[in-house]
Amino acid sequence: HHVHTYRGHEQEICGLTWSPDGTQLASGGNDNMCNVWDLTNTRPVHTFHHTAAVKALAWNPTQKSLLATGAGTSDRHIRFFNTQSGNLVNSVETDSQVCSIQWNNEGKELVS
Repeated sequence: HHVHTYRGHEQEICGLTWSPDGTQLASGGNDNMCNVWDLTNTRPVHTFHHTAAVKALAWNPTQKSLLATGAGTSDRHIRFFNTQSGNLVNSVETDSQVCSIQWNNEGKELVS
């Protein structure tokens, strides 16, 4: 059954992932944005801009507010955001598009 509709992207959604504790939802889109939602808002609590479609989203399994994002060819970065504060924590150049990101179980390493 339909629970809720979130509106915040201007183009198609490329990726969705729930935070490990289930309190936040991250969505990446063809509009070059990553939105972070919580269960109490109908609008995104944070919007993170990229320079290409946001395809890869991965929550750190041990730091519940740390989200890694990756985008297409014209972006070529993995970005790390604190989803409580909305701050960019770090950004790493990848020299290629980022289509997938996976953290290890300890949350200390990731692959893309």
